[in-house]
Amino acid sequence: MRIAVGGFMHETNTFVPAPTPWAMFNQEGAWPGFTRGGEILTKFRPFNIAVAGFMGVAEKAGHEMVPLSWSFAQPSGRVEDAVFERAVSYILADIADAAPDAVFLELHGAMTTETIEDAEGELLARVRRLVGPDMPVVASLDLHANVTRQMVDNASFMSAYRTYPHIDWLQTGQRVAEWFDRVVSWGPRPARAFRQLPFLIPIASGCSMIEPMKGLYALLGEIEAETGVHLSLCPGFPSADIFDMGATVIGYGADQGVVDEAVDRLFKAVLRSEAAFLEHLAKPQDEAVTLAFSRAALASKPVIIADTQDNPGAGGSSITTGFLRAMINRGAKETLMALFHEPEIAGAAHAAGKGATIEVTFAANGSGPGEQPLTTKAEVVAVSDGRFTGTGPMVGGQPINMGPSARLRIGGIDLVVGSVRQQPHCVAVCTHLGVDITAYKVVVLKSSVHFRGDWQPYADSVVVGASPGAALDDTGVIPFRHLRPDVRRRPMSNQ
Repeated sequence: MRIAVGGFMHETNTFVPAPTPWAMFNQEGAWPGFTRGGEILTKFRPFNIAVAGFMGVAEKAGHEMVPLSWSFAQPSGRVEDAVFERAVSYILADIADAAPDAVFLELHGAMTTETIEDAEGELLARVRRLVGPDMPVVASLDLHANVTRQMVDNASFMSAYRTYPHIDWLQTGQRVAEWFDRVVSWGPRPARAFRQLPFLIPIASGCSMIEPMKGLYALLGEIEAETGVHLSLCPGFPSADIFDMGATVIGYGADQGVVDEAVDRLFKAVLRSEAAFLEHLAKPQDEAVTLAFSRAALASKPVIIADTQDNPGAGGSSITTGFLRAMINRGAKETLMALFHEPEIAGAAHAAGKGATIEVTFAANGSGPGEQPLTTKAEVVAVSDGRFTGTGPMVGGQPINMGPSARLRIGGIDLVVGSVRQQPHCVAVCTHLGVDITAYKVVVLKSSVHFRGDWQPYADSVVVGASPGAALDDTGVIPFRHLRPDVRRRPMSNQ
């Protein structure tokens, strides 16, 4: 078959007031910027992304790849309507021109625009109207997808990541390709089932390296092996104030009864795990700092604090100063903090040069929660152009671009600042600047979970901390206005 391949990905934090413009989809960082046409067939091969995984397996199976366009932007506010229309118009026009036999799309599943709550559902509906009811339209989804009925109705088949951190991003594309011929054999509309969970799952509690998610994904695999039904479990993205935000289970197969039974089995297991999701709620900032240093006093490895509410991977600005103030006020020693999105500070460090002392203001232009300006003096320890090869299971081997970057020192605190907003997915974010991870007692990372893939082996333990930021951890306090009313906002709560 001739399979059209492309993608359009964004995880939208609807509580971030600034909309996401086209320029953010053009920016390179840990992943490529906007790409259209034949370059997709070559440029994406080194990356841990689904389109690369799909193409590799599908080509070996004898299918021909027909490139569309692919775009990705770091999580942020609602996508501008004009940006959505532009990206979708490219995809639809290229499908129409190519006249393929099938379509594969790499999607996130939690995109919202200025006026469209369910952007992926709208995209899939437009694709379906274009290609007709019988063409296979398959897709990969992020684990944090807020899956909707419109998405399920318009796609022939969807498969979501099963790891958080997203180690299996590439493997999910491979999995879609491996199931592709079976999906085609099931006919134009395979049997499917879709269940929405009645409670919300806090973002850090969805980590697949800890319980209960670790066990639930293991059970998912067991049910698949026993039944031949393809399953996805998505904890959802709670920083999206939309009607259909939340955790879901979806399944596909040849027989409706078997699919329903398999999906219900996994769904009931998640229900039984509800109380366990409360065990990983973030600790308040000062409590997290005290706990980390008390553990560090007895540890031979660093203790990591996850600054989860300023996670740029959930729409955080990556410039909040709560934990930095706490460390300075404590007179902290042997402490490392990363990754601050401070292009102006990085530029000043480059201009001054290694060994210079400069005056810096963090969050100088901030306007969001926790973005309180902090002015201090810092020593420039090292500078770089921010280009290096990623490490670890999530971004290992990928070319990473942080833009002009610097390692600064404020008393006993080392900080890494960069010019491209992104998570510290891997230790190379710091080690490329000469940082020795093992030399620190406490490490503060602006991330919720993705850091664990590469950083956790270096750590004694992890403390999830809540300092003011745009990506609230406790779903029970998120000020939803559009969420459907029958969902418990915190596990085990009455509302």
